[in-house]
Amino acid sequence: MRLRYIQYKGKRILYVDYSNMTGEQTKEAIALLDEEAKEMRTWTEKGLVLSDFRNSKANSEFIAYGKKMGKEVFAEKVKKSAAIGITGVQSILLQAYNAFTKDKIVPFATEEEAKEWLIKDE
Repeated sequence: MRLRYIQYKGKRILYVDYSNMTGEQTKEAIALLDEEAKEMRTWTEKGLVLSDFRNSKANSEFIAYGKKMGKEVFAEKVKKSAAIGITGVQSILLQAYNAFTKDKIVPFATEEEAKEWLIKDE
């Protein structure tokens, strides 16, 4: 299951698993963005999100759709957003995404670091 809630030290985090997705799976990745947005639209309060991009490669279609969802949904519904698996060119793409949307995703080297940051001050 690529979209699920996890509990970490008593806090609920929406875990979105984009790991091992490549440009060949763009339709699946975009469907996951839609599923994520649909879930967030049900939230009555802003939430915490952890996205796993380990071993994944995005293409321009996914990036463009992600920016659209970021502006329309994620920026309004997310309190804090962390990502793991962001390396190389992905770092540049993340900077562009963050500059374009109000949704600021913070990259981390490990899942543990990301979770700790998400729950800090909560």
